[in-house]
Amino acid sequence: MRHECYFCHIKTVEALVRKFTPDAETAEDFIFAVHDLLAANRGMPNPQLATQVHRIAKQHLDKVNLYAAEKKQANDLLLSQYADWEKTVRGTDEPLLTAVKLAVIGNIIDYGAHSVSSDISAQIQGFFQRDLTVDMRAELKEALGRAESVLYLGDNCGEVIFDKLLIETLGHPNVTFVVRGKPIINDVTEEDAGYVGMDRVCRILSNGADAPSTLMDLSSDEFKQAFYAADLVISKGQGNFEGLMENDHPNIFFLLIAKCTPIAELLGVEKNDMVVVRHQEPHDANL
Repeated sequence: MRHECYFCHIKTVEALVRKFTPDAETAEDFIFAVHDLLAANRGMPNPQLATQVHRIAKQHLDKVNLYAAEKKQANDLLLSQYADWEKTVRGTDEPLLTAVKLAVIGNIIDYGAHSVSSDISAQIQGFFQRDLTVDMRAELKEALGRAESVLYLGDNCGEVIFDKLLIETLGHPNVTFVVRGKPIINDVTEEDAGYVGMDRVCRILSNGADAPSTLMDLSSDEFKQAFYAADLVISKGQGNFEGLMENDHPNIFFLLIAKCTPIAELLGVEKNDMVVVRHQEPHDANL
């Protein structure tokens, strides 16, 4: 665990204490429980640490869905804009490539990485004017044309609206959208996916886990079977990238924004750069 990662976990704790304002004793117990976890597990990968941090938070704050309000707010906001973005995608020369870019941009709506602006709409518009730093959309389009089955790993609420738009644009007859098994940060669950109508465009599958990532050790057998049987895996978000960057599936594309310096360095880009990249060996897995 790099020092930047330690501070990121601590910022999560600070934000939750500010949000729920527990009494002093509860706050101290929560804070030091997380500190002890981090101190004793410096070699644990960050997705596993984040999972443990949020389990501790749920226990001490007595909340199952810590970001329920933020999730609904983000979904409602992007749903209200869906028709306009759909028109934008349909009006371009390459609707699929534009929809892929929007799906990447949606990855900014991440309360775990503290990247959410007070004006999400303006932030989306700003990113839409930028180019992808690593752009393998053409390779993704080609891979889609060959794939008989596609497994699409979802990430966050709000973002899921752009995922839905991309899946509709794919026009592929066999797409499965994967959600988290339990509430974790503002990640999309089966309930959230149903709320935005994802079940009307493709199959929904829970991975059975409460991690803000895709961690095979925690995932259900049903998910693991679907994962390795899929011809193509589209993995959304930094958390899924961290969990799968060393996975041996032969055909994974990662769509994300590099939200922190360690991940940006790993990908050879700058912080906040947008990336569509095919699976490759990481430069340094010590994150």
